[in-house]
Amino acid sequence: MGLRTNRVSIGALLFIVLPLLTQTSAKAPGELAWAIRYDPKTFDPAKVDDQSSELVRFLTGGVLLRVNRLTQQPEPDLAETYSLSPDGRVLTFHLRPGLRFSDGSDLTSRDAAWSIRRVLAPVTAAPAGEEFLTPKDVKVEAPDAHTVRVTLPKRVVAIARVFDEIAIEPADHPSEARVTSGPFILADYKRGQSIRLKRNPNYWRHDGANVQLPYLSGIRLDILSNREQEISGFQRGDYDLIDNLPAEYFTALSKRSPGAVRDLGASLNTEQMWFNESPTSPLPAYEKAWFTNRGFRVAISQAIHRADLARIAYDGHATPAYSFISPANTPWYDKTLNYPHEDVAAATRLLAASGFHLSGKTLYDAGNQPVKFSILTNAGNAARQKMATLIQQDLAALGIEITIVTLDFPALIERFMHTQDYQACLLGLSNVDPEPNSMMNLWLSSSPNHQWNPSEKSPATPWEAEIDRQMLIQATSLSAPDRKRAVDQVQQIVADQQPFIYLVHPNTLYAISPQLGGVQPAVLSPGVVWNVDMIRRQGTR
Repeated sequence: MGLRTNRVSIGALLFIVLPLLTQTSAKAPGELAWAIRYDPKTFDPAKVDDQSSELVRFLTGGVLLRVNRLTQQPEPDLAETYSLSPDGRVLTFHLRPGLRFSDGSDLTSRDAAWSIRRVLAPVTAAPAGEEFLTPKDVKVEAPDAHTVRVTLPKRVVAIARVFDEIAIEPADHPSEARVTSGPFILADYKRGQSIRLKRNPNYWRHDGANVQLPYLSGIRLDILSNREQEISGFQRGDYDLIDNLPAEYFTALSKRSPGAVRDLGASLNTEQMWFNESPTSPLPAYEKAWFTNRGFRVAISQAIHRADLARIAYDGHATPAYSFISPANTPWYDKTLNYPHEDVAAATRLLAASGFHLSGKTLYDAGNQPVKFSILTNAGNAARQKMATLIQQDLAALGIEITIVTLDFPALIERFMHTQDYQACLLGLSNVDPEPNSMMNLWLSSSPNHQWNPSEKSPATPWEAEIDRQMLIQATSLSAPDRKRAVDQVQQIVADQQPFIYLVHPNTLYAISPQLGGVQPAVLSPGVVWNVDMIRRQGTR
Protein backbone atom coordinates (compact mmCIF):
# COMPACT_ATOMS: atom_id res chain seq x y z
CA MET A 1 0.00 0.00 0.00
CA GLY A 2 1.17 3.52 -0.73
CA LEU A 3 1.97 6.23 1.77
CA ARG A 4 -0.96 8.13 3.13
CA THR A 5 -0.90 11.92 3.20
CA ASN A 6 -3.63 12.50 5.78
CA ARG A 7 -1.17 12.15 8.64
CA VAL A 8 0.91 15.26 8.15
CA SER A 9 -0.75 16.94 11.12
CA ILE A 10 0.71 14.32 13.43
CA GLY A 11 4.22 14.51 12.04
CA ALA A 12 4.44 18.24 11.46
CA LEU A 13 6.41 19.70 14.35
CA LEU A 14 7.58 23.28 14.47
CA PHE A 15 11.13 23.84 15.62
CA ILE A 16 10.59 25.96 18.70
CA VAL A 17 13.49 26.56 21.05
CA LEU A 18 12.24 27.05 24.59
CA PRO A 19 14.23 28.59 27.42
CA LEU A 20 15.48 26.12 29.96
CA LEU A 21 13.02 25.72 32.78
CA THR A 22 15.77 24.58 35.10
CA GLN A 23 19.15 26.23 35.26
CA THR A 24 22.03 24.02 34.17
CA SER A 25 25.21 24.05 36.20
CA ALA A 26 28.07 26.08 34.78
CA LYS A 27 30.68 24.02 32.99
CA ALA A 28 33.98 23.78 34.78
CA PRO A 29 37.10 24.54 32.70
CA GLY A 30 37.92 21.59 30.48
CA GLU A 31 34.64 19.84 31.28
CA LEU A 32 32.47 18.13 28.66
CA ALA A 33 28.70 18.38 29.16
CA TRP A 34 25.67 16.76 27.57
CA ALA A 35 22.26 15.44 28.59
CA ILE A 36 20.98 11.91 29.14
CA ARG A 37 17.32 10.93 29.28
CA TYR A 38 17.08 9.26 32.68
CA ASP A 39 18.95 8.31 35.85
CA PRO A 40 21.17 5.24 35.77
CA LYS A 41 19.52 2.22 37.36
CA THR A 42 22.86 1.31 38.94
CA PHE A 43 26.47 2.40 39.22
CA ASP A 44 27.52 -1.21 39.72
CA PRO A 45 29.30 -1.99 36.43
CA ALA A 46 28.51 -5.71 36.70
CA LYS A 47 24.75 -5.18 36.83
CA VAL A 48 24.29 -2.77 33.94
CA ASP A 49 21.22 -3.36 31.76
CA ASP A 50 20.15 0.15 30.74
CA GLN A 51 21.70 2.83 28.53
CA SER A 52 22.43 5.42 31.20
CA SER A 53 24.19 2.89 33.42
CA GLU A 54 26.07 1.54 30.42
CA LEU A 55 27.30 5.02 29.50
CA VAL A 56 28.63 5.62 33.02
CA ARG A 57 30.34 2.24 32.96
CA PHE A 58 31.96 3.07 29.63
CA LEU A 59 33.24 6.44 30.87
CA THR A 60 34.57 5.12 34.19
CA GLY A 61 35.34 1.44 33.80
CA GLY A 62 38.71 0.17 32.70
CA VAL A 63 38.47 -3.08 30.73
CA LEU A 64 40.90 -5.71 29.56
CA LEU A 65 39.83 -5.21 25.95
CA ARG A 66 37.97 -2.33 24.34
CA VAL A 67 36.02 -2.64 21.09
CA ASN A 68 37.11 0.10 18.70
CA ARG A 69 33.80 1.60 17.56
CA LEU A 70 35.18 2.47 14.11
CA THR A 71 36.93 -0.79 13.21
CA GLN A 72 34.46 -2.78 15.37
CA GLN A 73 37.33 -4.97 16.55
CA PRO A 74 38.53 -5.60 20.14
CA GLU A 75 41.83 -3.94 21.06
CA PRO A 76 44.05 -4.25 24.15
CA ASP A 77 43.20 -1.83 26.97
CA LEU A 78 44.31 -2.75 30.52
CA ALA A 79 45.64 -5.92 28.93
CA GLU A 80 48.80 -5.16 26.96
CA THR A 81 48.40 -8.39 24.98
CA TYR A 82 45.97 -11.28 24.83
CA SER A 83 45.75 -14.59 23.05
CA LEU A 84 43.16 -17.25 22.29
CA SER A 85 44.04 -20.92 22.19
CA PRO A 86 43.60 -22.80 18.88
CA ASP A 87 40.51 -24.58 20.21
CA GLY A 88 38.96 -21.24 21.19
CA ARG A 89 38.55 -22.23 24.85
CA VAL A 90 41.39 -20.46 26.68
CA LEU A 91 41.94 -16.70 26.73
CA THR A 92 45.15 -15.43 28.27
CA PHE A 93 45.57 -11.77 29.15
CA HIS A 94 48.86 -10.10 30.09
CA LEU A 95 48.33 -6.83 31.99
CA ARG A 96 50.26 -3.66 31.33
CA PRO A 97 52.98 -2.98 33.92
CA GLY A 98 52.41 -0.34 36.57
CA LEU A 99 48.61 -0.20 36.42
CA ARG A 100 46.89 1.60 39.28
CA PHE A 101 43.33 2.32 40.30
CA SER A 102 42.16 5.91 40.67
CA ASP A 103 42.87 5.80 44.43
CA GLY A 104 46.52 4.94 43.76
CA SER A 105 46.33 1.26 44.70
CA ASP A 106 47.95 -1.33 42.43
CA LEU A 107 45.82 -3.07 39.83
CA THR A 108 46.88 -6.70 39.45
CA SER A 109 45.60 -9.90 37.92
CA ARG A 110 43.84 -10.67 41.23
CA ASP A 111 41.57 -7.65 40.69
CA ALA A 112 40.88 -8.63 37.09
CA ALA A 113 40.13 -12.25 37.96
CA TRP A 114 37.84 -11.21 40.83
CA SER A 115 35.94 -8.81 38.55
CA ILE A 116 35.42 -11.50 35.90
CA ARG A 117 34.30 -14.07 38.49
CA ARG A 118 31.82 -11.58 39.89
CA VAL A 119 30.23 -11.13 36.46
CA LEU A 120 30.02 -14.91 36.08
CA ALA A 121 28.48 -15.50 39.52
CA PRO A 122 24.73 -16.34 39.42
CA VAL A 123 24.09 -14.07 42.41
CA THR A 124 25.28 -11.04 40.40
CA ALA A 125 22.83 -11.73 37.55
CA ALA A 126 25.12 -9.82 35.18
CA PRO A 127 23.76 -9.59 31.62
CA ALA A 128 27.33 -9.93 30.29
CA GLY A 129 27.64 -13.29 32.05
CA GLU A 130 25.06 -14.84 29.75
CA GLU A 131 27.36 -14.35 26.77
CA PHE A 132 29.62 -17.07 28.21
CA LEU A 133 26.68 -19.53 27.67
CA THR A 134 27.45 -21.57 30.82
CA PRO A 135 29.04 -18.97 33.12
CA LYS A 136 29.09 -21.25 36.18
CA ASP A 137 31.48 -23.59 34.36
CA VAL A 138 34.00 -20.93 33.35
CA LYS A 139 37.34 -21.13 35.19
CA VAL A 140 39.22 -17.89 35.94
CA GLU A 141 42.83 -18.00 37.21
CA ALA A 142 45.55 -15.50 38.06
CA PRO A 143 48.79 -17.54 37.83
CA ASP A 144 50.90 -14.45 38.51
CA ALA A 145 50.40 -10.75 39.22
CA HIS A 146 50.20 -9.80 35.55
CA THR A 147 48.44 -12.77 33.94
CA VAL A 148 44.76 -13.73 33.80
CA ARG A 149 43.60 -16.98 32.25
CA VAL A 150 39.97 -17.68 31.40
CA THR A 151 39.04 -21.25 30.45
CA LEU A 152 35.68 -21.92 28.84
CA PRO A 153 33.90 -25.29 28.99
CA LYS A 154 33.29 -24.94 25.26
CA ARG A 155 34.17 -22.50 22.53
CA VAL A 156 32.15 -19.26 22.36
CA VAL A 157 32.47 -17.33 19.12
CA ALA A 158 33.79 -13.76 19.43
CA ILE A 159 34.06 -14.14 23.21
CA ALA A 160 36.88 -11.55 23.35
CA ARG A 161 34.28 -8.85 22.66
CA VAL A 162 32.43 -9.46 25.91
CA PHE A 163 35.43 -8.19 27.91
CA ASP A 164 34.51 -4.71 26.65
CA GLU A 165 31.59 -5.00 29.12
CA ILE A 166 33.54 -6.19 32.19
CA ALA A 167 34.92 -3.28 34.21
CA ILE A 168 37.90 -4.15 36.38
CA GLU A 169 37.34 -3.17 40.02
CA PRO A 170 39.37 -3.59 43.21
CA ALA A 171 39.11 -7.19 44.38
CA ASP A 172 36.49 -7.70 47.12
CA HIS A 173 35.63 -3.99 47.08
CA PRO A 174 33.04 -3.08 44.43
CA SER A 175 33.13 0.69 44.38
CA GLU A 176 30.26 1.67 42.07
CA ALA A 177 32.45 3.90 39.87
CA ARG A 178 34.14 5.79 42.76
CA VAL A 179 37.36 3.80 42.47
CA THR A 180 37.99 3.02 38.83
CA SER A 181 40.58 2.04 36.25
CA GLY A 182 38.99 3.95 33.37
CA PRO A 183 39.43 7.60 32.33
CA PHE A 184 36.95 9.09 34.81
CA ILE A 185 35.63 8.64 38.36
CA LEU A 186 32.16 9.27 39.74
CA ALA A 187 32.46 12.52 41.70
CA ASP A 188 28.86 13.51 42.39
CA TYR A 189 25.34 12.29 41.70
CA LYS A 190 22.14 14.22 42.27
CA ARG A 191 19.18 12.03 41.45
CA GLY A 192 17.01 13.50 38.72
CA GLN A 193 19.50 16.34 38.16
CA SER A 194 23.04 15.45 37.18
CA ILE A 195 26.04 13.14 37.32
CA ARG A 196 29.51 14.58 37.57
CA LEU A 197 32.65 12.65 36.69
CA LYS A 198 36.19 13.81 37.33
CA ARG A 199 39.44 12.89 35.65
CA ASN A 200 41.22 9.77 36.89
CA PRO A 201 44.70 10.99 37.88
CA ASN A 202 46.11 7.47 37.55
CA TYR A 203 44.67 6.57 34.14
CA TRP A 204 47.20 4.49 32.24
CA ARG A 205 46.97 5.96 28.74
CA HIS A 206 49.24 8.68 27.27
CA ASP A 207 49.14 10.29 23.85
CA GLY A 208 51.93 10.23 21.27
CA ALA A 209 53.66 13.13 23.02
CA ASN A 210 53.51 11.24 26.34
CA VAL A 211 50.81 13.57 27.71
CA GLN A 212 48.63 11.70 30.18
CA LEU A 213 45.03 11.23 29.14
CA PRO A 214 42.22 12.11 29.27
CA TYR A 215 42.57 15.70 28.08
CA LEU A 216 39.25 16.66 29.67
CA SER A 217 39.08 17.62 33.34
CA GLY A 218 35.67 16.05 33.80
CA ILE A 219 32.21 15.29 32.44
CA ARG A 220 28.78 16.56 33.44
CA LEU A 221 25.71 14.53 32.48
CA ASP A 222 22.47 16.39 33.06
CA ILE A 223 19.41 14.19 33.51
CA LEU A 224 16.93 15.82 31.18
CA SER A 225 14.04 14.20 29.32
CA ASN A 226 12.86 17.41 27.63
CA ARG A 227 14.53 17.42 24.22
CA GLU A 228 13.60 21.04 23.47
CA GLN A 229 15.49 22.15 26.56
CA GLU A 230 18.42 20.01 25.45
CA ILE A 231 18.48 21.60 21.99
CA SER A 232 18.29 25.05 23.56
CA GLY A 233 21.21 24.18 25.84
CA PHE A 234 23.28 22.98 22.89
CA GLN A 235 22.62 26.15 20.93
CA ARG A 236 23.64 28.30 23.90
CA GLY A 237 26.81 26.29 24.45
CA ASP A 238 25.70 24.73 27.74
CA TYR A 239 25.98 21.31 26.08
CA ASP A 240 28.79 20.13 23.82
CA LEU A 241 26.96 17.34 22.03
CA ILE A 242 23.61 15.68 21.52
CA ASP A 243 23.65 11.92 21.38
CA ASN A 244 20.77 10.46 19.35
CA LEU A 245 19.60 13.82 18.06
CA PRO A 246 15.81 13.72 17.61
CA ALA A 247 15.00 13.55 13.90
CA GLU A 248 12.41 16.32 14.14
CA TYR A 249 15.17 18.74 15.14
CA PHE A 250 17.81 17.55 12.71
CA THR A 251 16.67 19.58 9.67
CA ALA A 252 16.16 22.80 11.61
CA LEU A 253 19.47 22.49 13.46
CA SER A 254 21.28 21.69 10.21
CA LYS A 255 20.07 25.03 8.81
CA ARG A 256 21.22 26.96 11.86
CA SER A 257 24.49 25.09 12.48
CA PRO A 258 25.27 22.98 9.40
CA GLY A 259 28.73 22.08 10.71
CA ALA A 260 27.36 20.68 13.95
CA VAL A 261 25.01 17.91 12.76
CA ARG A 262 25.92 14.45 11.49
CA ASP A 263 23.71 11.77 9.91
CA LEU A 264 25.69 8.53 9.74
CA GLY A 265 22.82 6.61 8.12
CA ALA A 266 20.94 3.59 9.41
CA SER A 267 21.98 2.50 12.88
CA LEU A 268 22.11 -1.02 14.29
CA ASN A 269 19.37 -0.05 16.73
CA THR A 270 15.75 -1.12 16.58
CA GLU A 271 12.43 0.33 17.66
CA GLN A 272 9.85 -2.32 18.39
CA MET A 273 6.57 -3.15 20.03
CA TRP A 274 5.78 -6.31 21.92
CA PHE A 275 2.97 -7.88 23.91
CA ASN A 276 3.16 -9.22 27.45
CA GLU A 277 3.15 -13.01 27.08
CA SER A 278 4.24 -13.82 30.63
CA PRO A 279 1.99 -16.46 32.24
CA THR A 280 2.64 -14.87 35.64
CA SER A 281 1.39 -11.41 34.63
CA PRO A 282 -1.74 -10.01 36.34
CA LEU A 283 -3.56 -9.73 33.00
CA PRO A 284 -6.92 -11.47 32.56
CA ALA A 285 -6.83 -14.84 30.85
CA TYR A 286 -8.57 -13.61 27.70
CA GLU A 287 -5.90 -10.94 27.14
CA LYS A 288 -3.13 -13.50 27.65
CA ALA A 289 -4.87 -15.61 25.01
CA TRP A 290 -4.76 -12.70 22.54
CA PHE A 291 -1.11 -11.95 23.08
CA THR A 292 0.08 -15.57 22.87
CA ASN A 293 -1.90 -16.07 19.65
CA ARG A 294 0.51 -15.98 16.69
CA GLY A 295 -2.27 -14.95 14.29
CA PHE A 296 -3.11 -11.95 16.47
CA ARG A 297 0.52 -10.77 16.60
CA VAL A 298 1.08 -11.22 12.87
CA ALA A 299 -2.16 -9.37 12.05
CA ILE A 300 -1.05 -6.45 14.20
CA SER A 301 2.26 -6.39 12.34
CA GLN A 302 0.50 -6.48 8.95
CA ALA A 303 -1.66 -3.49 9.89
CA ILE A 304 1.25 -1.16 10.76
CA HIS A 305 2.42 1.28 8.08
CA ARG A 306 6.15 1.30 8.80
CA ALA A 307 7.02 3.68 5.97
CA ASP A 308 4.72 6.22 7.62
CA LEU A 309 6.52 5.72 10.92
CA ALA A 310 9.89 6.45 9.27
CA ARG A 311 8.55 9.39 7.27
CA ILE A 312 6.50 11.10 9.95
CA ALA A 313 7.92 10.12 13.33
CA TYR A 314 11.53 10.39 12.13
CA ASP A 315 11.22 13.00 9.38
CA GLY A 316 12.67 10.45 6.96
CA HIS A 317 15.74 9.71 9.11
CA ALA A 318 14.86 6.05 9.68
CA THR A 319 14.41 2.79 7.76
CA PRO A 320 11.38 0.45 8.10
CA ALA A 321 12.38 -2.58 10.19
CA TYR A 322 11.36 -6.22 9.85
CA SER A 323 14.20 -7.90 11.72
CA PHE A 324 16.34 -7.45 14.80
CA ILE A 325 19.35 -7.12 12.48
CA SER A 326 19.62 -3.86 10.58
CA PRO A 327 20.35 -3.78 6.84
CA ALA A 328 23.40 -1.72 7.90
CA ASN A 329 24.77 -4.90 9.49
CA THR A 330 25.47 -6.40 6.08
CA PRO A 331 27.35 -9.56 7.14
CA TRP A 332 24.38 -10.78 9.18
CA TYR A 333 21.25 -9.28 7.62
CA ASP A 334 19.11 -11.85 5.77
CA LYS A 335 18.20 -10.30 2.42
CA THR A 336 15.87 -13.22 1.64
CA LEU A 337 13.85 -12.81 4.85
CA ASN A 338 10.14 -13.61 4.42
CA TYR A 339 8.22 -11.27 6.73
CA PRO A 340 4.56 -10.19 7.13
CA HIS A 341 3.99 -7.44 4.58
CA GLU A 342 1.73 -4.47 5.16
CA ASP A 343 -1.75 -5.64 4.21
CA VAL A 344 -4.80 -4.58 6.23
CA ALA A 345 -7.12 -6.91 4.30
CA ALA A 346 -4.86 -9.88 5.02
CA ALA A 347 -4.70 -8.83 8.69
CA THR A 348 -8.51 -8.79 8.86
CA ARG A 349 -8.72 -12.28 7.34
CA LEU A 350 -6.07 -13.61 9.72
CA LEU A 351 -7.90 -12.22 12.75
CA ALA A 352 -11.10 -13.92 11.58
CA ALA A 353 -9.23 -17.21 11.15
CA SER A 354 -7.82 -16.76 14.68
CA GLY A 355 -11.26 -16.53 16.30
CA PHE A 356 -11.89 -12.78 16.24
CA HIS A 357 -14.86 -11.05 14.63
CA LEU A 358 -15.84 -7.50 13.77
CA SER A 359 -19.16 -6.10 14.97
CA GLY A 360 -19.74 -2.56 13.79
CA LYS A 361 -16.40 -0.82 14.24
CA THR A 362 -15.21 -2.96 17.17
CA LEU A 363 -13.19 -6.18 17.08
CA TYR A 364 -14.28 -8.92 19.51
CA ASP A 365 -12.65 -12.20 20.51
CA ALA A 366 -14.39 -15.59 20.56
CA GLY A 367 -15.67 -14.88 24.08
CA ASN A 368 -17.18 -11.60 22.88
CA GLN A 369 -14.62 -9.47 24.72
CA PRO A 370 -13.85 -6.20 22.90
CA VAL A 371 -10.21 -6.05 21.83
CA LYS A 372 -8.55 -3.04 23.41
CA PHE A 373 -5.21 -2.56 25.11
CA SER A 374 -2.71 0.09 26.15
CA ILE A 375 0.74 0.68 24.73
CA LEU A 376 3.38 1.82 27.22
CA THR A 377 6.25 4.01 26.08
CA ASN A 378 8.63 6.42 27.76
CA ALA A 379 7.78 10.05 28.38
CA GLY A 380 9.95 12.62 26.66
CA ASN A 381 10.55 10.61 23.49
CA ALA A 382 8.59 12.43 20.80
CA ALA A 383 9.35 9.89 18.05
CA ARG A 384 8.02 6.97 20.10
CA GLN A 385 4.93 8.86 21.13
CA LYS A 386 4.26 9.75 17.49
CA MET A 387 4.79 6.13 16.46
CA ALA A 388 2.35 5.01 19.13
CA THR A 389 -0.22 7.51 17.82
CA LEU A 390 0.27 6.31 14.26
CA ILE A 391 -0.10 2.68 15.36
CA GLN A 392 -3.24 3.68 17.26
CA GLN A 393 -4.67 4.91 13.96
CA ASP A 394 -3.53 1.81 12.08
CA LEU A 395 -5.13 -0.60 14.54
CA ALA A 396 -8.36 1.37 14.62
CA ALA A 397 -8.80 0.13 11.03
CA LEU A 398 -8.99 -3.41 12.51
CA GLY A 399 -11.52 -2.36 15.15
CA ILE A 400 -8.95 -2.33 17.98
CA GLU A 401 -9.01 0.46 20.55
CA ILE A 402 -5.58 1.61 21.73
CA THR A 403 -4.72 3.76 24.75
CA ILE A 404 -1.24 5.32 24.89
CA VAL A 405 0.42 5.52 28.30
CA THR A 406 3.70 7.38 28.83
CA LEU A 407 5.79 6.81 31.95
CA ASP A 408 9.17 8.01 33.13
CA PHE A 409 11.81 5.44 32.34
CA PRO A 410 12.33 3.92 35.82
CA ALA A 411 8.57 3.38 36.19
CA LEU A 412 8.44 1.84 32.72
CA ILE A 413 11.29 -0.55 33.51
CA GLU A 414 9.55 -1.54 36.74
CA ARG A 415 6.38 -2.42 34.82
CA PHE A 416 7.85 -4.70 32.17
CA MET A 417 10.89 -6.06 34.00
CA HIS A 418 9.42 -6.66 37.45
CA THR A 419 5.67 -6.37 38.03
CA GLN A 420 4.73 -7.50 34.51
CA ASP A 421 1.72 -5.18 34.82
CA TYR A 422 1.34 -4.06 31.21
CA GLN A 423 -0.29 -5.17 27.97
CA ALA A 424 2.01 -3.88 25.22
CA CYS A 425 5.19 -1.83 25.19
CA LEU A 426 6.95 0.29 22.56
CA LEU A 427 10.65 0.84 23.14
CA GLY A 428 13.98 0.61 21.40
CA LEU A 429 17.07 -1.51 21.83
CA SER A 430 20.58 -0.20 21.30
CA ASN A 431 22.78 -2.82 19.68
CA VAL A 432 26.30 -1.91 20.71
CA ASP A 433 27.88 -4.73 18.71
CA PRO A 434 27.11 -6.08 15.21
CA GLU A 435 28.12 -9.55 16.36
CA PRO A 436 24.95 -11.69 16.93
CA ASN A 437 26.53 -13.38 19.91
CA SER A 438 26.09 -10.11 21.82
CA MET A 439 22.31 -10.64 21.56
CA MET A 440 22.28 -13.86 23.60
CA ASN A 441 20.80 -12.10 26.62
CA LEU A 442 17.81 -11.08 24.48
CA TRP A 443 17.04 -14.30 22.64
CA LEU A 444 17.77 -17.10 25.12
CA SER A 445 14.45 -18.05 26.71
CA SER A 446 16.06 -18.25 30.16
CA SER A 447 17.21 -14.62 30.05
CA PRO A 448 15.57 -11.89 32.19
CA ASN A 449 15.88 -9.67 29.11
CA HIS A 450 13.73 -12.04 27.00
CA GLN A 451 11.19 -9.29 27.23
CA TRP A 452 7.90 -10.76 26.07
CA ASN A 453 8.27 -13.62 28.59
CA PRO A 454 11.35 -13.18 30.81
CA SER A 455 13.32 -15.90 32.60
CA GLU A 456 11.53 -18.97 31.29
CA LYS A 457 12.55 -22.06 33.25
CA SER A 458 12.25 -24.00 30.01
CA PRO A 459 11.21 -22.72 26.58
CA ALA A 460 7.49 -21.95 26.64
CA THR A 461 7.03 -22.82 22.96
CA PRO A 462 8.73 -25.06 20.38
CA TRP A 463 9.78 -22.02 18.36
CA GLU A 464 11.51 -20.46 21.39
CA ALA A 465 13.31 -23.77 21.95
CA GLU A 466 14.47 -23.63 18.33
CA ILE A 467 15.73 -20.06 18.77
CA ASP A 468 17.71 -21.27 21.82
CA ARG A 469 19.19 -24.08 19.73
CA GLN A 470 20.11 -21.88 16.78
CA MET A 471 21.62 -19.18 19.00
CA LEU A 472 23.81 -21.78 20.66
CA ILE A 473 24.90 -23.02 17.23
CA GLN A 474 25.91 -19.53 16.14
CA ALA A 475 27.75 -19.01 19.43
CA THR A 476 29.83 -22.17 19.23
CA SER A 477 30.20 -23.26 15.60
CA LEU A 478 33.64 -23.19 13.99
CA SER A 479 32.00 -22.72 10.59
CA ALA A 480 31.18 -19.18 9.44
CA PRO A 481 28.52 -20.43 6.96
CA ASP A 482 26.90 -22.51 9.72
CA ARG A 483 26.78 -19.46 11.98
CA LYS A 484 25.19 -17.39 9.21
CA ARG A 485 22.57 -20.09 8.57
CA ALA A 486 21.74 -20.23 12.28
CA VAL A 487 21.31 -16.45 12.54
CA ASP A 488 19.21 -16.42 9.36
CA GLN A 489 17.01 -19.12 10.87
CA VAL A 490 16.49 -17.07 14.04
CA GLN A 491 15.57 -14.04 11.93
CA GLN A 492 13.01 -16.14 10.05
CA ILE A 493 11.47 -17.59 13.21
CA VAL A 494 11.14 -14.11 14.69
CA ALA A 495 9.55 -12.84 11.45
CA ASP A 496 7.11 -15.77 11.48
CA GLN A 497 6.16 -15.50 15.15
CA GLN A 498 6.45 -11.73 15.73
CA PRO A 499 7.32 -11.82 19.47
CA PHE A 500 8.83 -8.41 18.73
CA ILE A 501 7.04 -6.38 16.08
CA TYR A 502 9.93 -4.44 14.60
CA LEU A 503 9.06 -0.92 13.44
CA VAL A 504 12.09 1.10 12.30
CA HIS A 505 15.87 1.32 12.43
CA PRO A 506 16.53 4.98 13.36
CA ASN A 507 19.41 6.72 11.64
CA THR A 508 22.44 7.63 13.71
CA LEU A 509 22.04 11.38 14.28
CA TYR A 510 24.39 13.55 16.32
CA ALA A 511 25.04 17.20 17.06
CA ILE A 512 28.64 17.99 17.99
CA SER A 513 30.07 21.35 18.98
CA PRO A 514 32.71 22.61 16.51
CA GLN A 515 34.79 23.51 19.56
CA LEU A 516 35.57 19.85 20.18
CA GLY A 517 38.60 18.15 18.71
CA GLY A 518 39.47 14.47 18.45
CA VAL A 519 35.84 13.37 17.96
CA GLN A 520 35.40 10.38 15.65
CA PRO A 521 31.64 9.70 15.45
CA ALA A 522 30.67 6.06 15.04
CA VAL A 523 27.46 4.11 14.51
CA LEU A 524 28.15 1.87 17.49
CA SER A 525 27.24 3.20 20.93
CA PRO A 526 28.50 5.37 22.57
CA GLY A 527 28.96 6.87 19.15
CA VAL A 528 30.33 10.35 19.95
CA VAL A 529 32.35 9.64 23.08
CA TRP A 530 33.69 6.13 22.45
CA ASN A 531 37.22 7.67 22.37
CA VAL A 532 36.47 10.11 25.19
CA ASP A 533 40.02 10.07 26.52
CA MET A 534 41.20 11.66 23.24
CA ILE A 535 38.50 14.34 23.01
CA ARG A 536 39.59 17.89 23.82
CA ARG A 537 38.51 21.45 23.30
CA GLN A 538 40.10 23.02 20.24
CA GLY A 539 43.32 24.78 21.12
CA THR A 540 43.96 22.71 24.26
CA ARG A 541 46.03 19.62 24.94
